[in-house]
Amino acid sequence: MPKKSPSPAAPLSVQAVIFLGADAMSMMVCERCGEKERVLDVLSQPVPLARDVFGGGTVTRDTMERCVQVARGYCDLLAEYRLGGEVKVRLLASNILSDIRNMDTLVNRLHNACGLHLEVMDDGEMTRLLYLRVQEALDKDPEGDKKRVLVVHVGPGNTRLLVSEKGRITFYSNYRIGAHRTGIKLGETALAEADDEAALIREHIRGTVEQIGYDVESAPPDTVMLFGPDFRSINSPLMTKHATADKLTRLVRQIAGTPMGQRAERYGETLASVNALLPAAIIGLSLAKSFENAELLCPRESYAGAFLAQLMPDRRDDDVMEDEVIHFSRLLAARYRTDRGHGAHIRKLCMALFDRLQELHGLTRHDRLVLKVAAILHEIGTFISPKNHHRHGQYIILNSEIFGLSRLDVEVVGLLARYHRHGAPTMSDSSYTELDLDSRLRVQKLAAILRVAEAMEVAHSRRISEFTVRFNNRRMELLVSGMHDFTMENRALRDKGALFTDIFGYDIVLLPAEA
Repeated sequence: MPKKSPSPAAPLSVQAVIFLGADAMSMMVCERCGEKERVLDVLSQPVPLARDVFGGGTVTRDTMERCVQVARGYCDLLAEYRLGGEVKVRLLASNILSDIRNMDTLVNRLHNACGLHLEVMDDGEMTRLLYLRVQEALDKDPEGDKKRVLVVHVGPGNTRLLVSEKGRITFYSNYRIGAHRTGIKLGETALAEADDEAALIREHIRGTVEQIGYDVESAPPDTVMLFGPDFRSINSPLMTKHATADKLTRLVRQIAGTPMGQRAERYGETLASVNALLPAAIIGLSLAKSFENAELLCPRESYAGAFLAQLMPDRRDDDVMEDEVIHFSRLLAARYRTDRGHGAHIRKLCMALFDRLQELHGLTRHDRLVLKVAAILHEIGTFISPKNHHRHGQYIILNSEIFGLSRLDVEVVGLLARYHRHGAPTMSDSSYTELDLDSRLRVQKLAAILRVAEAMEVAHSRRISEFTVRFNNRRMELLVSGMHDFTMENRALRDKGALFTDIFGYDIVLLPAEA
């Protein structure tokens, strides 16, 4: 019997991510072979970005020069790695940069200095990273999929909360109390002059903490899990995986009792990050006390290391949370009492059209997910009124959190709800014209598909389920078996299908497959 030839070894590749965070610019270099990764280098240099963002709304010239200096140093190191072959590099920045006024200047400076384009992470990617860390932590707990877990991520500008119940996300929201935002807004001078520094911070965040309690009080969590790079800096023996509110209280007192000038050395902070230390601990403590009957967990694994590893060029998976995104969209639809059966059927028709017309529209798998969410939510505006429900729907979507979607994705979903009926997208609509060209083209294509699905289901009867597509000159024929009368649907297609015809150049008609 001839021997099987060994399968070829997976090629080695070296890749790196440079991340501009709130208080440091970090780089991780990995060697990847198939699914295996080996970390080659992890470097970090302090950069006072948060001070500029939350202090003045612009990145100062000195901070910009510091960013360029550090980026050049990292690029020099990567040049040595390139002696052995190609190195893929990704340059990213924290989403706190979305708040600055001179973003273009910073992007230009870094591009001119090292030839890399700076990507600013959006909330969708931050949520994806947090979700992955939570799943890793829950997978290590044999009872993790049975618990109601409140996850608290204290970031530099915002605090994110999500609730995982029996392994599914049931709540997600974002609040504007972050460690750096709080520390810088109150100011080092005000904190130093205050008789009780911790009390001043508590009073500053009290309203938001109370709001969080109201938002989650309907079903108190079994476990509160604290995440955030700020917690990784706290090397106090008081912090353990299974923490308690009492231990956190003692830790807060310990930090508050340490003069500001000594905190950096004692807790392993830098001058760029030390202002965030006490606010991070107090925000975590305040939320833990709001749910004092819950178990408190502070995972000891390196959050920063796992965070960087997930940002590698070949580690991006836009659809890693697709099931959770759809689940959360259904929860939102149920909250506003939409017709669940109609939404599910429109989603089925949209997916069939999207998949069978892939070569025609050329959209991505992520666009498919956005269309799926829009199909679920497109009639959400009927909660306010059936009249003008397309406009009401856009308003509700734009003012809702949709777990796992970026702000741009949410805006696109809102526009699809807006344009699933009546007029097509026009440049007179500011919510449409404010998008870049590529996003406007996506909206047009996705709206065209959604409107065709709506015409096929105009009677809300769900009678058209399976169909095939046939192109006949400039006509696209949708062939349905077992049916012969499509008068109502074809009349709707002459109206709703006009956008599809304008964009793709095909008139649409429903016909019996037997014809």
